[in-house]
This record gives sequence, C-alpha cells and structure tokens, in this order.
Amino acid sequence: MSVEEILKVLKSHPEVIVEALESKPELLAGIVLKLAPWDRFATKEDIRMILDFMEKRFGDINSRFGDMNRRFEDINNRFEDINSRFEEINKRFEDINSRFESIDRRFEDVNRRFEDMNKRFEDLRYYIDKRVGLVEKLLLGFNIPILIAIITILIRLFIT
Repeated sequence: MSVEEILKVLKSHPEVIVEALESKPELLAGIVLKLAPWDRFATKEDIRMILDFMEKRFGDINSRFGDMNRRFEDINNRFEDINSRFEEINKRFEDINSRFESIDRRFEDVNRRFEDMNKRFEDLRYYIDKRVGLVEKLLLGFNIPILIAIITILIRLFIT
C-alpha cells in the first residue's frame, strides 16, 4: 500500500485515528513531546512572575476604580445637595406664587371696590349736575328780572 492510499483511507475514516490513540495514548504524548517547542514554554517562575505582575496591575486598576468610585460618590453627593437646594428654591417659588395669588385676589377686590366707587361717583355727578342745572336755571330765572329792573332804574335815572 502506498502513502497516498493510506492517507485516502485515513481521510475517509478518521475514527481509525481516534481508536488508535485511545488504545495507545502514549503515542499522542510522544508526538506532542517531539513536536512542541519546549524552549518557548514558560517555567513555573515565569508563570509566577506573570501572575504577580498581573496581580499588581489588577491591584492598581482596582485602586483606580476605587478612586473613581469615591469621586462618583462625591459627585452624587454634590448632585444630591444641588437637588435639595433646587427643592428648597422650588418651595420658595411656590410660596412666592401663592403670595402673588393672594396679592392678585386683593387687587381684584380693590379693583371691584374702585369700580363701585366710580359708579357711586358717576351717580353723584349725575345728581349734582341735575341739581346744579336746576340752580343755574333758578339763578338765571331770578337774575333776568332783577337785571331788567336795574336797567330800567338806570335808564330812568339818566333820562329824567
């Protein structure tokens, strides 16, 4: 059998390789030992050094995250302070708004009173105009005969 025929059989039936490795696992270990680049594998000291380095780096990162968490807590506290201040300001504005509403009601009441006073003044003016008109008529009515009498007396004095 040629190499090509063996490869063809192995490609068509890969389970043969699995069965062979299961029956003799030392073959796989031998192949790995021959093919592996042992000079490139890390030793226990290399791995320990890498683990120490990574632990140190993760410790630094954790401390940075701790610092960031404290900063975020400070920022959150500041925002809570600002929110409480805004709540106080909102309460003050609500108080001011209620006071303005009270003042508006008072002004409406004052406006109604002024309207009532304006109406009373108009009624009073109408009454006074009516009375003054009557007095003017009476004065004019009395003055014309008196004026005629004075003119006639003067004419008689100068003529006679």
